[in-house]
Amino acid sequence: MSDKEQFESVVDNYYNGMYRGDPDLIRKAFHPEARLQGVMAGQSFYGLTRENFCKFVTLMPTPADTDDPHDCKFEVLDLTGDPAVLKITAYVFDVWFVDYLSMLKTDDGWKVVNKTYYGDELPEAPGLHSL
Repeated sequence: MSDKEQFESVVDNYYNGMYRGDPDLIRKAFHPEARLQGVMAGQSFYGLTRENFCKFVTLMPTPADTDDPHDCKFEVLDLTGDPAVLKITAYVFDVWFVDYLSMLKTDDGWKVVNKTYYGDELPEAPGLHSL
């Protein structure tokens, strides 16, 4: 499988994990030590772990259950040996997000090790601030 096909698989697992509320798909895409940080509606969020992110997707109303509109595109910004950076533009939870995923090629394939994101709105999420 080419690097591009592997990136597509990681992005599919990541995006479908959010869309379906499936933490196992998130775990397939993200390294166990991955960290997430970003800005939503002008509020900064730092140091979210993979497991916190998995909890977040299970707290959200599942967009797949209500057939909510969704969209996801990605591009490879850079690939140098075993590290890579992807840019994802995604619509999920009624919010447009732009994500920058830092990835490393591991023994288990490509994994997200860092996610930096921007969303211009906060999704409706019970317990979002407790993560």
